[in-house]
Amino acid sequence: MKKLLLFVIFTITLLSSISLAQQDVVAVVNGRNVTMDEWNREANIQKLLMEIQSSNEIFYSVLTTSQEGLVLLERYKLKVLDTLIKKILFVQFAESLKVQPDEKTVKADVENEIKKLLTDLKMTEAQFNDYLVQFGMGTLNDYRQKLYFQRTYALSLANVYSLYLKDIAVTDEEVKAYYEKNKDKYTVSTQYDLVVFKTKEKSLADSIRQELVKKTAIEEISKKYNITATVNGMVSQNDTTKLPQSLWIYVNSAIKGTALPVQQVSGEYYVIQVRDIKVGGTKPLDQVKEEIKSVLLNQKQEQAKQKVLTDFDAFSKKAKIEVLYKSSIVKN
Repeated sequence: MKKLLLFVIFTITLLSSISLAQQDVVAVVNGRNVTMDEWNREANIQKLLMEIQSSNEIFYSVLTTSQEGLVLLERYKLKVLDTLIKKILFVQFAESLKVQPDEKTVKADVENEIKKLLTDLKMTEAQFNDYLVQFGMGTLNDYRQKLYFQRTYALSLANVYSLYLKDIAVTDEEVKAYYEKNKDKYTVSTQYDLVVFKTKEKSLADSIRQELVKKTAIEEISKKYNITATVNGMVSQNDTTKLPQSLWIYVNSAIKGTALPVQQVSGEYYVIQVRDIKVGGTKPLDQVKEEIKSVLLNQKQEQAKQKVLTDFDAFSKKAKIEVLYKSSIVKN
């Protein structure tokens, strides 16, 4: 009995919100009325409930037979209203910048989209109208008006961003300045192909060095003396995680192919062979010019997009917005 009573309350409340005079004004945005009809089209509660019922009967039952469910649906509608107001504000923002979408273009786009749908579905307008009503999406006229607003908003977004991005360019002077400031990004350090053995025994270190001079394979040296090379490959110049700084003095002045004299550091003996040297350097500006242009262009585009948000926020704060709808079950 309680569930039935709740369902009756839910139905009466839902239908009363939908059956309010469709032209009743629920909000005013800078003098532009937002009607109950427009709000209902955006929220489309009937379609939402049909989709929930078809996918989850239990959730649908909870949603439509409990006070909590009714409150949740009301909160959803209020959120939709808030989003609708923000979209209307952005359309007005585009108008303030003189880049509002052309009304004829929007109408033409909407009609073309509907014609395409009718062709794809192989339906007449009357059949499509019945189809929309059947699936809780309102009438064809409702659908047309919803498409019109969606298209207007989408074009407003596109036009505003195009306006802010249209004059963006990167000069040669900017590229050069960025290059000079960030040369380290385009500089590759010298690389050394090293073999390093480390041991606490001087005699073992001397023997390993002689093996390296004779060009004995590293694997054979490791197996013969039961020792593993601590470094066996490419190392960036002055990388102290691979080699103590005091030893880099010798490596940096070595000729490739050299097996350096055994060096002692902190009680350990190092055997080092410099197999190869790949000299580093800074890439010339011409080689990285296009890469830098792309970086700077992306930076400017992001700045322009942020400027849109900042300016729209300032526009919104100056807007005169009055929400006339007062919920009886959700308190702000």
